Amino acid sequence: MMELKAIDNKATWDGFLKSTQLPVSFFQSYTWGEFEKEQGQDIFRYGIYIDEQLKGVLQAVLVKAKRGRFLHIRNGPVFELNEVTTYAKLLNLLKLEAEKLNCDYIRLSPLIKNTQKNIEKLDLLGLKLSQMHDVDAEITWILDLGKKEEEILADMRKTTRYLIRQAEKIEDLKIEISSDLEDLKEFFHVYEDTVKRQKWHAYSFEYIKREFEHFQKDDAIRIFLARYKGRVIAASLFIYYLDEVYYHHSGSLSEFRKVPAMYLLHWESIKYAKSKGYRIYNFFGIARDNDPKHPWAGLTLFKQGFGGEQREWVHARDLPLNRRYWLTHFFEKLERKRRGYK
Repeated sequence: MMELKAIDNKATWDGFLKSTQLPVSFFQSYTWGEFEKEQGQDIFRYGIYIDEQLKGVLQAVLVKAKRGRFLHIRNGPVFELNEVTTYAKLLNLLKLEAEKLNCDYIRLSPLIKNTQKNIEKLDLLGLKLSQMHDVDAEITWILDLGKKEEEILADMRKTTRYLIRQAEKIEDLKIEISSDLEDLKEFFHVYEDTVKRQKWHAYSFEYIKREFEHFQKDDAIRIFLARYKGRVIAASLFIYYLDEVYYHHSGSLSEFRKVPAMYLLHWESIKYAKSKGYRIYNFFGIARDNDPKHPWAGLTLFKQGFGGEQREWVHARDLPLNRRYWLTHFFEKLERKRRGYK
């Protein structure tokens, strides 16, 4: 028999995620849920039990948006998509919980490999393709940190390797590593400059500060600052969870574009992660199909220059619960086209 049971114990939750062989991201970590709670979100953590044995978990956020009320399960559920009938039981249980919360639909972006077999299984389950573009970095660029430093360098694009070597020769350019909240102000200054230049959706300082504080409690976040002639010209935030390090937030000053600070910053970050025993360096989202017109095209080229490979999960899926869902579906389809996504 399958049951969903609430879990409110960090040791139990993270203990399962550490022991499982299934893919896991920090969006399903207990810490991320606590951060979401502080943002005023309603968080639901369920253990998936089969015959009293914990076989999976899912952390959901109740989203109350104009486009619809829904449960969002980022990079989850953490549960094996093996037998369609078993996964169907999970969805039925989840549907009951969502209906209690008066939801219009459930949105899942599970870390399930994007294979034809898996796509067919999800189709059989009645899950509809989300109209939102590349939800939760479903196409990522990753680097194997098990290689030696010289091997990683050798696998880089020639230009990337050259710019790292050039940056190392600049005496006035230094990379600093910090877990001090005070340095977050330096980060945010360059982050704001980048947001204006790239026309990104911006997170507030308070949002990033709260996120930083929660992961700081676990000693799982670092700020990397590139200082040139005493001034911070580039900075990045990295999250460390289980065996991966995630390139999370970043920024650089427009006036120092010709200084290859970000190349050196990532090289130092890669070496730091290797020294701490992390297995995967996750550059996070890249453009789908290397589309040169994609808004992330330039960032994708930068990330791929460090070597590595693409990792692709299935596209986010929606489980409709009532007719109101289709209004959301149509609105998001129009919005996706407006922003230039395929």
